[in-house]
Amino acid sequence: MKTKNILTYVCIIVLFTCCTDAISPISKPYNFSTVDEFITNNLSVYKNSVVVLVSQNSQLIYKKEINLTMNDKRVIASASKWLSGAVILALIDEGKLSLTDTVGKFLPLFTQYHKGNITIRQLFSHTSGFPGDSPEKYEYRNDLTLAQAVDSLAIHTALTHPPGTTFNYGSASMHVAGRIAEIVTGKSWQTLFNEKIASPCSMQAQYILANPKNPLIAGGVRTSARDYLNFLEMIVNKGVFRNKRVLSESAIAEMQKDQTNGAVIENTPYPTNPTSGQPSASVRYGIGNWLDIVDISGTIQETSSPGLFGTHPWQDPKHKLAGIIFTRTEHKISNAASIQLRAMIRDIVVR
Repeated sequence: MKTKNILTYVCIIVLFTCCTDAISPISKPYNFSTVDEFITNNLSVYKNSVVVLVSQNSQLIYKKEINLTMNDKRVIASASKWLSGAVILALIDEGKLSLTDTVGKFLPLFTQYHKGNITIRQLFSHTSGFPGDSPEKYEYRNDLTLAQAVDSLAIHTALTHPPGTTFNYGSASMHVAGRIAEIVTGKSWQTLFNEKIASPCSMQAQYILANPKNPLIAGGVRTSARDYLNFLEMIVNKGVFRNKRVLSESAIAEMQKDQTNGAVIENTPYPTNPTSGQPSASVRYGIGNWLDIVDISGTIQETSSPGLFGTHPWQDPKHKLAGIIFTRTEHKISNAASIQLRAMIRDIVVR
């Protein structure tokens, strides 16, 4: 009987120490008092509601919750792009897609309307030639299916530039890639996301915009800071989450590689990062995430995927850091503070 009780106790200890769902951060030799002070002094830009979570080597090292908790769920807007990019890369790992595949291979209607030569790479790096969002807003329509919305893009939405030449941030091109993913698998986008990313990363996340049949691939996810941190830890760990491989190392490398190939930056919400080693350089894009901290040698140090409503996830592969700022504000109001907050945390950890 005593042996059984001891084994039960050991199992409980293992369960709670293997996860970063722990109630409090682990003890680390980092003094984050200046971070606490910064958050308090900048509460107004976060509309007095913010969660900040940071983990290192998959262990929570910092947690701050003010009028929000790490388990509260909110729509994360463009922070969804990183999650969606991971789905595409999972299909590339399986050999179902390639970044060099063209749209016309899967959607002949695009070829019929002279848009068939756009590649999957261009769709997910905002260099497809489509405007950022379609003027007709097909990707945001709740009265269409994903198939109907994408067919409408093929027929009615004009390219504004030749594919590969110009960067225009938005939702239209990723919508096309989402439909292609459905075609090559025969599964709905949400089912694919659940199978490839959410379930193996122990996430609860739903594409609730525009509707389940026309999910906004580039911005429709509702989730929590706690759940999103799991995804970031998988990225930091080169595709592995809790000893289970989710994406290949080559997929992670592709995710964090400049996919814009010198395209002219025409429309972007994130032109530069002042804390980068090259602060005046244009921020470039990988697969679903910004390559926004680059040292003077050009090495990627941090990537991120901020959203319109203030959600600001990032990861630092060199120092094994994953972090997310979760709030109720808008990107244009809070982004400068969030970038500064990231820099403070980075400086404390590397000091």
